[in-house]
Amino acid sequence: MKTKFILITMLLCIFSSFAEAQKDAKARELLDKTAAIIDNEKGVEIKFDIASIVNKQQQNKIQGCISIKKNKFFLQLPSSKTWFDGKTQWTYLPENEEVNLSTPTPEELQSINPYSFIYLYKNGYNYQYAGSKKYNGKNVSEIKLKAQSPSSTIQTVVLYVNNYNYQPIFIKMEDKNKNCNTINVLSIKKDINLRDNQFVFNKAQYPNAEIIDLR
Repeated sequence: MKTKFILITMLLCIFSSFAEAQKDAKARELLDKTAAIIDNEKGVEIKFDIASIVNKQQQNKIQGCISIKKNKFFLQLPSSKTWFDGKTQWTYLPENEEVNLSTPTPEELQSINPYSFIYLYKNGYNYQYAGSKKYNGKNVSEIKLKAQSPSSTIQTVVLYVNNYNYQPIFIKMEDKNKNCNTINVLSIKKDINLRDNQFVFNKAQYPNAEIIDLR
C-alpha cells in the first residue's frame, strides 16, 4: 500500500512538472498584460466582428459590442441582447419579444461571452508564445492556449496581441465539438465608468417582453 502511494505521488509530481513546462513565461507575461486591459475597474467597451467556421468555411460575419466591468457584461448582437450582473443572466430576443432569465454555469458563460478567453489561462490551460507576425498592418504576438482536459468547453484558443499596447486584435476559439469562432477586434474603449445597473435587464424599457424564468 505504501509503495502504491509513493508511485502515485511520483506520477502526480511528474505530471505537474510537465504541465508547468507547457506554460511559457513569455506567453504568460503577454496574457497578464492583455487581461489587465479587459479586467478594468471602471469598465471597457469592445466592438468586434465574429464569424463561425463550419467545415473549414467561414460563415457570414456579424458585428457586436460588449461592455465589461470585472465579472459583469452587456453583450449586443444583431439577434439578441444579453445582460449578466455576475450571477443572473437576461437574454432578450427581439424577434420573439421574450427574455430568458437564467443562472449560467462558468462553462455556459464561456460560450456566451466572447471575451471569457482572457481568463482561461489562469486555470486548466497550457499556453505558448508562438512568435511575432503582421496582422492587418499591425505587429502582433501570437499566443496559443490548449485545454488540459478533453472535457473543457473551449479546447484551443489562438490569440493575437498588439505588440504596442497589448490589446487583443484577433481571437480564434475551438470548442470540444470542433466548432470554431473567430473574432476581430474593431475598437476598445477603456475607463468608461460603467454603472452596475447597465448589466441588469430593465423591464421598463421592454414593457411587452415576456420573461421566461429558466432558473
